[in-house]
Amino acid sequence: MSIQIFILGALSEGNYYPYDIKKRIGKHLDQTDAKITEGTIYYNFEVLLKKGLIEKVETIQTENRPDKTTYGITEKGRQSLEESIYKVFQKFTNVQSLYAALVNLDKVDNQKIAYLIEDIIEKMKKKIEYIELHTPEQMDTKGELKDALLLMRDHAYQSIQSDINWLEKLRKHVQNRVAKN
Repeated sequence: MSIQIFILGALSEGNYYPYDIKKRIGKHLDQTDAKITEGTIYYNFEVLLKKGLIEKVETIQTENRPDKTTYGITEKGRQSLEESIYKVFQKFTNVQSLYAALVNLDKVDNQKIAYLIEDIIEKMKKKIEYIELHTPEQMDTKGELKDALLLMRDHAYQSIQSDINWLEKLRKHVQNRVAKN
């Protein structure tokens, strides 16, 4: 899904060759250790083409070289891009799942994104409350198992709290975008 969001986002700004998109995706995904192969890119271009979300704009044929096809986004593709970005926020799983949507915030209603982020933050706060309610004293285990469970609980708590802090920054960023418009 995120690769397709990257592709549609790039094509919404202009027509590109798949290899150009691969280079662009690489810039954004290098930090996430995601390795995108040319096969993955071409596969996703084919999927988007079959769905009618992109179209072939021009094919250049040269001797001794494979055909070079430029693609553009369709109106259906623009609508799908917007829906996909909202869906990423609605089905939030982790911060990294938002990366493809973040580079395309200029293509959606940021007020709606701010509300979706608030929903995510509220759900995350409920997870924190759940962890806080289940104190170490309530654990009916002893020794090494109890120590391991306490460490896992602590990690979960700190990870969720870290995500909430980051999401708060993102919400402020998005709200500032709304205020500027």
